[in-house]
Amino acid sequence: MKLLTNDKTYEGVTFRPTADGCVITAREAIEPGGVLVIEADDGAELCRYTVADWLRCETDGGTLTLSNSPAPEPPPAPGLDTLREARQEANKQALADWLAAHPLAWTDGQTYGVTQEDQDELALNLMQYQLAVQARQEAVLEWHAQKQACRVFTAEEYTALSLAIAAYVYPYRRYQETVKAAIWAAESEEEINAVQIDYSTVAGAA
Repeated sequence: MKLLTNDKTYEGVTFRPTADGCVITAREAIEPGGVLVIEADDGAELCRYTVADWLRCETDGGTLTLSNSPAPEPPPAPGLDTLREARQEANKQALADWLAAHPLAWTDGQTYGVTQEDQDELALNLMQYQLAVQARQEAVLEWHAQKQACRVFTAEEYTALSLAIAAYVYPYRRYQETVKAAIWAAESEEEINAVQIDYSTVAGAA
């Protein structure tokens, strides 16, 4: 099957009728003229279309679509709240990435993870230890430095590490909340995107 248009012949095309027009597909990008002629391989004319008679003539590379249906409406632009939420998610992820890349160097010469997951596990481990002690069960309090096996901690040492991590993370949490407030105070897309998210600017950043 052939397509003749704009003084050019496109060989090996496919033709598919649709409910409101047709779709023509060629092996190369189609540049339509004012008239489209579909011929069989033996030269017999199968159909002829005048582009001006159609509401829409659209090309996408080797695909040409004729249609009498109006073009679909573009999707609505996201609302400001959606943009704010997306920016806040970026803020959260930036903090998570920063904490993951900047562990705490503690007084024992080891480095300890300070991500939210690390903090949650640290607190859960202490709670389980305390429950075992209250139940008069044998319990050992253990934790680990980064890339190290667990070792035994005294309760005092474990508490000191937990407090050190909390103090280390606190300025970053405060900065996250400041950024969050700025995001939700922004009144346009430009203002939302202009809110700076840079955890390296936090005073005393590692």
